[in-house]
Amino acid sequence: MKIFVRLEEWLLAILMIVICGVTMANVLSRYFLNVSLSMTEELTTNLFAYAIFIGASLLAREKGHLGFSLLTDYLPPKLQIIVAILIGCLTTVFFIVLFWFGLEMVMQQYEYQQKTPALGLDEWIMGLSVPLGSFLCVLRFWEGCILEIKTIRGRMKS
Repeated sequence: MKIFVRLEEWLLAILMIVICGVTMANVLSRYFLNVSLSMTEELTTNLFAYAIFIGASLLAREKGHLGFSLLTDYLPPKLQIIVAILIGCLTTVFFIVLFWFGLEMVMQQYEYQQKTPALGLDEWIMGLSVPLGSFLCVLRFWEGCILEIKTIRGRMKS
């Protein structure tokens, strides 16, 4: 799994470099040429959607999302494991719903052959960030849940 984590990290870094580069090119174009590049907003917005989901999945594995562990820290270890599994299940339900509606959106964009306004790219390619990102988040949240359970069990033994 380490190779997939590294791949996600590199992909996220590349996306952020491209977003910053395109945005900087637009700023310089407006400043020096008094011309705005119309495609920059569309491109950065769509690339940012991919970056958000990849970043969310990476944070899920590392328990980097905002959490409120004050109450669960005082629970007995067995109950902490139950709460971790419950949170994993609720998170999975959320991302499965997001995956389902994202997939419907992509299929509709593909069926109607929608194109992005500025670049003329197939809209479904940009919309694919939702179902792909949801799938990644389900995997990573469960990976984080399993790591959390192992940590709790390790504390139980010591």
